[in-house]
Amino acid sequence: MATIDLLEETANYLLNHCFVLGCVEEQRAKYLYIQDHLNEVRAVFKPLGYAVLLYPAPMQAAALVNEHEGSQARLLKYESILLLVLRLLYLESLAASADEVLVTVEEVQAELQKMNLPRKLDQQTLEKLMRTLRRYNLARPVGRLSGLDSRIEVFPTVLLALPDADLADAAAESARTRTELGLYERPEGADTEAGEAEA
Repeated sequence: MATIDLLEETANYLLNHCFVLGCVEEQRAKYLYIQDHLNEVRAVFKPLGYAVLLYPAPMQAAALVNEHEGSQARLLKYESILLLVLRLLYLESLAASADEVLVTVEEVQAELQKMNLPRKLDQQTLEKLMRTLRRYNLARPVGRLSGLDSRIEVFPTVLLALPDADLADAAAESARTRTELGLYERPEGADTEAGEAEA
């Protein structure tokens, strides 16, 4: 494939998905292209006010960041909650030094139950939420989400999806994520409010 075609394909992919992962086989060629042609890729986006950030191993991710305030992707309330739960589970698994982080639906449900949410995360809702997170290369189901033992692969980009992340200290980030999840916690008997949150 010609270099210009790879540049167009990679730039379009970044626009649609925000992140490119070198650890995901079907994205590896795009990540390597960005790594080897970073200045060219940045030149495409700079006039539009976007920055392209490269995170080498162990993260192996490229991120497209809009530098204009208020232009971040907006997630629905439950999408934000699921993202924070997956981020928390990812951080807690970092000590295992695994090449990939897999969590079960049961682990996700256990964290959600601590929050006393007004609505349970049934399979249909979970699948819908996962479509959004998969679109942005934050996580993806491994097969069908058909039961509590079904698995979700969590990508390192969950660490980049929230602003002002300090990636140096996993324990501090884990505590921060729990604090952010606490903002969504529903006190006993409280009314439900629909809302959105930035990611």
